[in-house]
Amino acid sequence: MKSLRTGRRLRMKTAFWGEVQRVGQGSCRVLLEELSEHGLSFRCDQGISTRLMPGRQQAPGALFGVRVQMKFSLPGLQKPVEIPCRLVFCRRFSQDSYRFDCEFDPRENLQQQRVLGFLQRQQGTSGSAGQRSGAA
Repeated sequence: MKSLRTGRRLRMKTAFWGEVQRVGQGSCRVLLEELSEHGLSFRCDQGISTRLMPGRQQAPGALFGVRVQMKFSLPGLQKPVEIPCRLVFCRRFSQDSYRFDCEFDPRENLQQQRVLGFLQRQQGTSGSAGQRSGAA
C-alpha cells in the first residue's frame, strides 16, 4: 500500500477486495485499487461493468445518476466499511478489464470518517516517502 499526499487530500493505492451493489441487484466482488478521503476506484470484468452501466452507455466515459453501495474491510478496523457511492467515470483497460471511479455520498459522514482515519494512520506509518509522491 502506497500513501500519496496530493495537496491537502489523502489518497492511497490499495489492493483490497470489496463488494459493489447496485440497487435491486446482487453484490459483485471487485478489486479496490485506490482509496481517498472522498472516494475510491475499483477494477472489475466486463460482466460486472455491464451490470453497473446505465442503459446502453458504454465505457469509457462519465456516468450520471448511478448509485451503488460499496462494502470493504480495512486493516485495523473490526467492522467492514459500508458506504453509498456515486459512480462518476469508467475506463476500459482491455476487453475484460474496467476501472470505475466513485465518490462517497457526502451525507455518510461516519463511514467517511472511518476511511479518513485509516488513511491518516497509513500516512503516519508510511513516512515521508509517501508525501514526496504527488502522482497517482
